This record gives sequence, C-alpha cells and structure tokens, in this order.
Amino acid sequence: MEYQTRQLIRAIKHSNVYNQYRRLQIKIFRDEALGKRVNALRKAYFTIQNKPEAPDDMNRLETLDDEYRDILQNSDVREFLTAEQGLAFMMSQMTERIYDSLDMDVSFLDD
Repeated sequence: MEYQTRQLIRAIKHSNVYNQYRRLQIKIFRDEALGKRVNALRKAYFTIQNKPEAPDDMNRLETLDDEYRDILQNSDVREFLTAEQGLAFMMSQMTERIYDSLDMDVSFLDD
C-alpha cells in the first residue's frame, strides 16, 4: 500500500494541474505583500464556502470581490485561484472515487 501511495503522490506532482498551481503559487508568493492579501482572500472564501449556507453568503462574496478587486484584477492571482480550484477538484474526485469503490459502511452518518 505504501508503494502505491508514493506512486500516486508522484503522479499528482507530475500532473499539469499540480504544476500549474505550484508555478503560480511560487510566482505570487515572491511578493510577500501580495501573498498575504491572496491568503486573506483565500481564507475568507474558504470560511464562507465551508460553513452552513446563510442567506447573506452571496452578499458576503460580492463584498469580498469588491474588497479585493485590486488583486483580483491581477491575471496571475486569477490564474492561481483557478488552478487551486482545479487541484482541489481533482483531489476531491480522486477521494470520492476511492470511497465509492470500497465497501465501507458509512450509513450511520445519514442518521
């Protein structure tokens, strides 16, 4: 199992999705001030997207877009956020496929 895990990690690290993400991450975070602002935006997005839905979430997202408009106009930042979303989606799909392929009873979570 350990060998296959290392192989999967190696495959992920060689994927275009991961390499695009890393290239842009390195480029953006060379500028410490920009990196801090991008991280603040990422944290705010994450907080909104990973909590129970609230009626004002759309307004909060619009407010964030306004607050961070200056960095969101930076094409590298937009590409980085898109690449990060793509990497997260790829990881989510892999995890989902693994769980769906196993006979692991998690029906207790539905109760």
